[in-house]
Formats: sequence, C-alpha cells, structure tokens
Amino acid sequence: MIRVIVLSIYLLSSTGSFAQLAVQKVFSQKMDLPESRDIGTQVLRMGESFLGTPYVGGTLEGNPTERLVCKFDGLDCTTLVESAVALAIAKNENPTYEGFKHELTKLRYREGVIDGYPSRLHYVLDWMYENEKRGRLENITTKVGGIPFRKEINFMSNHANLYPSMAETAVWEKVREQESIINTREHTYIPKSGIHKAEPMLHDGDIVAFTSSVEGLDVNHMGIISKMGSRAYLIHASSTGKKVIMTSVPLAEYVASVPKHTGMIVARLNDI
Repeated sequence: MIRVIVLSIYLLSSTGSFAQLAVQKVFSQKMDLPESRDIGTQVLRMGESFLGTPYVGGTLEGNPTERLVCKFDGLDCTTLVESAVALAIAKNENPTYEGFKHELTKLRYREGVIDGYPSRLHYVLDWMYENEKRGRLENITTKVGGIPFRKEINFMSNHANLYPSMAETAVWEKVREQESIINTREHTYIPKSGIHKAEPMLHDGDIVAFTSSVEGLDVNHMGIISKMGSRAYLIHASSTGKKVIMTSVPLAEYVASVPKHTGMIVARLNDI
C-alpha cells in the first residue's frame, strides 16, 4: 500500500512537472515572435499566436486555494487577453518566464498580490481601473465616444452559488465590499449604436469588453482589436466557436449580433 501511495505521489508530481515544462516551452516560442516597440502591435501579435487554441470556460476557477494559473493550451476570453498582454510586456521588458508570471500577477490581482479569491480582479471594470491606476493602460472609452454607464454591479454577491469559492461568508463579504467600491466610481461605455463611429479611432491591440444586459454584471466578454483599414475586428476566445478566432465581420456588426451585449468599453496599453 505504501508503495502504491508513493508511486501515485510521484506520478502526480511528474505530471505537474511535465505540464510546467510544456508551458515554458510554448512561452519560449512566443518570445521568438517578431519584436515591436509599439505595445499595441505586440499585444496583437501575441493574441494572433493563440488563434485556433481551444476555448476552455472558467479557466481560473476550481482551485482549492487561489494561485496563479498559467495556461496556453486552453483559454477563456479573460485569460486570452491577460496572457497576450503579459506576454507582450514580457517580450519588451523582461523576456523570461518569471517576468511573464510577474506581469500576469500584476494584471490579474489587486496591487499585484495574491491574497485569496477576493484579491483577483473579477470584474472588468475593476481590472481596467486597477491597471490604469498603475500606469499599464488607459481607459479610452470617453475619448472614442463614451457616455455615462450607470449600473449597479452586484452579480457575484447575488449569485454566490455560481462561485464555489464564495461559500465562505468572509469571502462573500470581501467581494461584496469590492462591488460597493466599484459602484462609487463613474464609468462610461459606447452603446451599440455608436460602435461603428468609434471603430476608426481604435488601434491594433486595444482591449475591448462588452457591457452586459444581465442584471448586476458589468461585461459579458472581452477580446483584442485587429484593424483592417478603418474597420476593427475582434480576436477572442469564443464559446460558440470553441476556440480562439477572429470575427468574420467587423466589430459593430459582431456586437449587434449578440443580444446580451449592450455596448463596449475600451482600454489601450501604454507604450513602453
């Protein structure tokens, strides 16, 4: 029995080690992509490098304790964006796997510190606010035609049953507190009707997130902009396409085709 237990532990350890080595191998390949000092172009290249990667929902959920998750073989919309941005920044600032993980942690967690489930920036409005505060990006929604976005954000606390990690009262209370803080801020968005007019002002590598008709929820989905002339297309991890794809129609037409999308917010990475 002891030998079986020891063997099981060894196999689990070996599997984890092989998975880690596989991630680092893919990371090295992405660091060999052409370099651009324009951070938007670099983000777009990293996003394009994931085209065809399988869609995996809830990539960050299900861990017994909160930890940094780095996956390149299966992505949801959030992890696609975060991975592309962190890879682009690593490429230009510190092209090591540790440099990538360092930036991914700063993108994903409040103050760049992993301190339990509530420390993760679950809401995109909060994600943009915190990363703008540290100078990594600028929320340019107002500049490209945004109008006030007034909505009470409380989806997670009102649907705690959807998030196993919120079973603990203390975790629920911390998430609810953060929702209250988000609701004290002023937000803007570009309604569906204004997206076509905004498209010429978007750049390669801009991050867009689509505001939601769902009560209490800020956004449904997010992705990366790829420009073709004056039109913008979206690279995103598609739950319907089951993989990372680029939309076959421009951004305005894509958003119009999704009833639960009410508009969009836009962020632009700062040049390095």
